[in-house]
Amino acid sequence: MVNKKIDGGKPSWKMRRRAVFGTLVFCAVIITYIVFIGEEKAVYETATFSAFGLMGAIIASYIGGAVWDDYNMKRVSAQEQEVIEGDH
Repeated sequence: MVNKKIDGGKPSWKMRRRAVFGTLVFCAVIITYIVFIGEEKAVYETATFSAFGLMGAIIASYIGGAVWDDYNMKRVSAQEQEVIEGDH
């Protein structure tokens, strides 16, 4: 998948946000269903723990990816600036 660039050369996070928020909503729906409609079964307990685990992993990855992306953009920007200053 190719990320479109927005002003300032940063890639668009539009599709990433859709995937993250869609998955979080899916997990929330599963947890809500189990809490209000589900019966007392080990399968439901496992599904609830798995959904919470997936939500935590997605949030951690989303934040980590944003930090990593920002770090790389700053590094590339600094390298481009050095090249521009070196040409003069």
